[in-house]
Amino acid sequence: MERHVSDWTRRSPRRSAALTAAAQWGDGTTATVTVTDVSYTGCRLATDRDLRKGQTLRLFLPDLGQVHAQIRWVRGAIAGARFLTGDSAKDERRARIGV
Repeated sequence: MERHVSDWTRRSPRRSAALTAAAQWGDGTTATVTVTDVSYTGCRLATDRDLRKGQTLRLFLPDLGQVHAQIRWVRGAIAGARFLTGDSAKDERRARIGV
């Protein structure tokens, strides 16, 4: 699903990290991902699994719990993800329907 440019906002500053986490897609499949450049609003992911811009997944972060995330951009095996916190009805709906 394509979204309007106005829905995309600039990301916040991120801190360097290297976490091994698990990701779960909407179809129930899981894979190991490396999480880097973490902020309160998102992170960078590296995985050997195909990622698509706009798809959502659930990340299980060590010592931090789980969070829904939406893929914002993809370059090869690297992707940027925005955390869907459910702070707004719009975010909650996107996480629920997977866009």
